[in-house]
Amino acid sequence: MNPIAQPLSIQVVVYILSICLFTDCGVAQTSISLPKPRKPVILPTSPPPRTFGIIAPPPRESSPNPIEGRSSSQFSAYRLDIGDAISVLVQQHPEFNFVGAIDSAGNVVVPILGRLPLVGLTLEEVETKISYELSRTYLQNPPQITAVLAGQRPVQLTVLGEVVRPGYYTLAPGTQLSSVLFSAGGSTVDADLRSILLRRQLSDGTVIEETVDLYTPLITGKAEPQVMLQGGDTIIISRLEIGSDRDYDRRLISRTTLPQQIITVRLLAPTIPSGGALRNITLPNGSTFLDVVAALPVGDDLRINYDEVALIRFDPELGRVVTQSLNPVAAIQDGDISQNVPLKDGDVIVVSRTLLGEIFSAFNVLTQPIRDVFSFGTFFDRLFR
Repeated sequence: MNPIAQPLSIQVVVYILSICLFTDCGVAQTSISLPKPRKPVILPTSPPPRTFGIIAPPPRESSPNPIEGRSSSQFSAYRLDIGDAISVLVQQHPEFNFVGAIDSAGNVVVPILGRLPLVGLTLEEVETKISYELSRTYLQNPPQITAVLAGQRPVQLTVLGEVVRPGYYTLAPGTQLSSVLFSAGGSTVDADLRSILLRRQLSDGTVIEETVDLYTPLITGKAEPQVMLQGGDTIIISRLEIGSDRDYDRRLISRTTLPQQIITVRLLAPTIPSGGALRNITLPNGSTFLDVVAALPVGDDLRINYDEVALIRFDPELGRVVTQSLNPVAAIQDGDISQNVPLKDGDVIVVSRTLLGEIFSAFNVLTQPIRDVFSFGTFFDRLFR
């Protein structure tokens, strides 16, 4: 048989069979069972490594700005930004030496080489970048570069949390964390100075955080932690959580330079011949009830009855107004320390049972409950203005 004709004869047979399957050609149709397709074979892959190393780095977060672990090395590295000035020395090639500031576009002008973007780089990274650009364009071998900070930009910060005046602050370069608290009016009585959060966003969008403890060095007599603050940093003063203040000496902190220095306490007392007067008394932070008694004006028209004294305070932890009866005689003569309570900013001392009843009657007719310290102070301003 002709080997070339054999494939043609097979094609003819297949063509005739296909016609018989769809037409009545007298040929018996039989069902043909085709073999089931096999599942694709998946070759086994090597198991993932048990630890992450250089070959298999840890997976990145899906968030565009992940908050990475606390890294002191990241916070100690100063990163350049607009307003900084650098001095660059190129060894054996003095024609490339320069001192320049980073302009509003984030560039610095390098002699002969031109403009280079340097925002977000450390000084070590600047040395590497300039050395690479010079060797790539003008020099045969990468030169040795020395870059130093010639001028530092002002530190623009955001201060949040338990401070008297949260907001935006522009401070001098090298400002310490304790000075930032002082500029913001000091920490509040509810601040936890053991947990001050410093947050910084890098040029690639990554956010890093570090926790700074100012409380422990203060009570142990050690130096303040040295934190290099940079423009764009956010400082968050944490709130002292309920149950975590067992080893936290608020009284000691109140007499240091870190918290709010001056507090305002209100004294509500009846006047002669009738009525009531609301007086503001400014005291150093850390003052007690007896300090208010000592600060009362002599020969005033106030009628002070020391047998009818009560302290009214808005407690943010409870979210409501609390009241405590005080006995100045027991505090002075008997030395009862429970009666000489530490005061907080915004406290109200009432020295008349009649006025105290009027206050609680006004509380009962309020259409909206008092929910914060501000509304608490506004209530007294409207009631006794």
